[in-house]
Amino acid sequence: MKNTTLNLLMMSFFVCSGILFSQEKKTVQRTSQASPNGIHRCLSDEYNAELLKKYPNMMGSQDFEKKLQNIMKNRKTSKLQSTSGATLVRIPVVVHVIHNGTALGDGANISDAQVMSQIQVLNEDYRKMAGTRGENSDPVGADSNIEFFLAREDPDCNPTTGIERLDLSNISTTWDGPPNGNIETILKPMTIWDPSRYLNMWTVTLDDNDLLGYAQFPGGPPETDGVVMGYQYFGSNDAPGVDLDGSAPYDLGRTTTHEVGHYLGLLHTFQDGCSDGDGVTDTPATAQENYGCPTGQDSCPVGPGDGILDMVENYMDYTDDACMNIFTNGQSTRMDGVLSGSHLSLANSTVSDTALPSVSYDGSIKIMDLNLDPCIGSFAPEIKLANYGTETLTTATIAYDLNNGTPVIINWAGSLAEGEAEIINLPNMSIPSGSNDFNITVSQSNSDQRTCNDNDSETFVGVSYESTTQIHFTLNTDGYAEETSWNFKDSGGTILYDGSYSNSPGNDNNTFIYDFNVVPNECYTFTIFDDFSDGICCEYGDGSYELRTDDNTLIKSGGVFGASESTVISTTTLSIGSYFVTNDITLYPNPTDSDITIKVRTINDLPNHVYVFNMLGQTVMAKRISATEDLKINASTFSKGMYFIRITKDNAFITLRFIKK
Repeated sequence: MKNTTLNLLMMSFFVCSGILFSQEKKTVQRTSQASPNGIHRCLSDEYNAELLKKYPNMMGSQDFEKKLQNIMKNRKTSKLQSTSGATLVRIPVVVHVIHNGTALGDGANISDAQVMSQIQVLNEDYRKMAGTRGENSDPVGADSNIEFFLAREDPDCNPTTGIERLDLSNISTTWDGPPNGNIETILKPMTIWDPSRYLNMWTVTLDDNDLLGYAQFPGGPPETDGVVMGYQYFGSNDAPGVDLDGSAPYDLGRTTTHEVGHYLGLLHTFQDGCSDGDGVTDTPATAQENYGCPTGQDSCPVGPGDGILDMVENYMDYTDDACMNIFTNGQSTRMDGVLSGSHLSLANSTVSDTALPSVSYDGSIKIMDLNLDPCIGSFAPEIKLANYGTETLTTATIAYDLNNGTPVIINWAGSLAEGEAEIINLPNMSIPSGSNDFNITVSQSNSDQRTCNDNDSETFVGVSYESTTQIHFTLNTDGYAEETSWNFKDSGGTILYDGSYSNSPGNDNNTFIYDFNVVPNECYTFTIFDDFSDGICCEYGDGSYELRTDDNTLIKSGGVFGASESTVISTTTLSIGSYFVTNDITLYPNPTDSDITIKVRTINDLPNHVYVFNMLGQTVMAKRISATEDLKINASTFSKGMYFIRITKDNAFITLRFIKK
C-alpha cells in the first residue's frame, strides 16, 4: 500500500538539452578527459555537481562529508576484519531493462544471462572473491563485505525475478543523460522501485554513444536514485552465453562496479588531482584519470603522492576492465559509513533473496496512474489487475472509493494466466478541494493466498484558485538575465503576457514584478525559459521566481531547472461537468499510429470542440465537432510521443492523453 502525495495544481516538467556545463559560462564541456578512443567512462561528477545546486546537503557538500566522517569514526568494527565477524551487508537489486520492443536477448532487451553476469561481477569485486578477476594481493586490498542479489519480491509484495523489462519505445527510443535529460525527468521517476529498499539499475540505449554510465551520489533526490548503464557495457563477456560484441575493453562489468562505488559514496581516485581529494588515505594521489593498463605510472611525483605509483588497478579509476581489481580498506570503510548513514535503510532492507512461495490463487491490484486533470478538476484512474497464482484468474471483484466513501463495485470477468495482467480504466470522477485518498481493493471467489497485494491507495491534493483575479509574478534574475524569458498562456495556447531581458547590467541580479489578470473557469500555463539550460539559480547568481494569488497564497516558487519549467494554474471550480461524468469519454486505439477516435456514450449529444496539444503545450490541431465523423482525428502526421486531447462542452472540458507510436 502506498501513500503518494500529488499536487493537482502544479505539473512541472523540463524541456531538456542533455548537455553539461563547466564553470566558465558559455563553455560546454565535461570535466573529465575522454579516453583515447573517445569514450567518456563516467558522468557522475558532472551529474552530481548539478544535483548539488538543488540538494546542497548531499554528497559533495561539507555537511555530508562531516556527518560521514563522524559515522566512520564511531564505527567500532573495521571492514578490514571481515574474517572476524564484520557485518555482511546484502543489497537487493532491481534491473530495469529499457528496450524498444525487440525480442528477448536482442539489442537493448538484454538477456537474463547478461544481467546475472553483472550481479556475479559485483559480488566478485566487492568481496575480493578468490579465483576471480576480483581477487588481489595488494596489502590494502579489501573485501568490502557487501554482496548484491536480484530481488525476488517487488514493492507490492508480488513475485519477481529482479529483472523488469519495459518496452518504452512509445516514449523514447534513446535516452538522454543528466542533468536534465529524459532519463532523470521521465524514465527514473516513472519506473523506480522504493530506493530505500532496492538498488535501482537501469540499462538503456544512451543517446550519447560515447558515454558508458553514471550514478547518483548518496543524499540526492530519491526519485532518481540509482545507477544508469549503457546496455552494451552491463555484464561480462566472461560469462557463458554472454556476448558483448564491440564493447571491449569495457566488456567485463567493471563500469557498473565503478558506478555502484559512486552510489555507495566513493569518489574517483583522481579527484582534485595531486591534492588527493577522494577522502580516502590509502588510495595514492593521482593527477588525472588513467586509461588502458599503464605500468609504473607516478602522476604525482611531488606532494602527497611523492614516490607512490598510481593505483591504476582501482575500480574508481578509468583503466580498462581487465586491469581493475582493487577496492582499498579506506574505500571499504567509506562505503560502510554510507551504508550506516544515508543508505542505512537499504542496508537493512528485508526484501527477499529467495523466490516467494508458489500459490494457486493470488490476484493483485495496483494503481498505475490517477490521470489527474488540474484544469477541469477530474481524474480517471488507470489500474492494473494481475494474477500471480498458478490457477487462471477468471473472475474478480474490484472495489474502489474516494475518501472512504461508498465503494463502487466492478465485477470483472476474463482470463489471466499466471504472470498476466490487464489494464482497467475507471470512469472520470470529480475532485474535492483539499487532501483526497483514492483506495482500491480486489478479491476473488477462491480464497486469495497472498493478501498483501490486494489493495492500493494514493493521496492527492485538489487545488484551484477560482477566487483570485490576478496572478502576481516576481522574478529575481541571476547574473545572466539575457538568458531568461517567460510567458503566460490561456487554455487555448494564446500568450497573454510574456517577457525577456536585454544584455544590460541593469537587468542582471535585479527584481521584476508583474500582474497577470485572470478569469474564473480557465486554465493557464506559466513557463519560464533559460537559453543556457541551467536555470536561474544558483551557480551564476541567486535567481528565483514566485507566483502568488491576490491573497498572497504561494502557487509556485523556483529557480533551479534546466531549459524551462512550466506550471499549470487552474481557476476552475473543482467539479466536472455532468456531461463528462455521464458520457464516460475514452480514446481508441491508444497508442495509435494513424487515427484516434473520441468515443462518447451518446452520439445525439456531441461535444463542442476538440484541441490537441503536444508535451510543450503547443496546439497541433483544433476543430469544431458538428458530426460524428469529427470525433476521428488523423494523427498519422504527428511525431512520435505523448499528446493531450482537450474536449469541450459548454463551459466545461476534459483532457485525455494518448501516445502516437
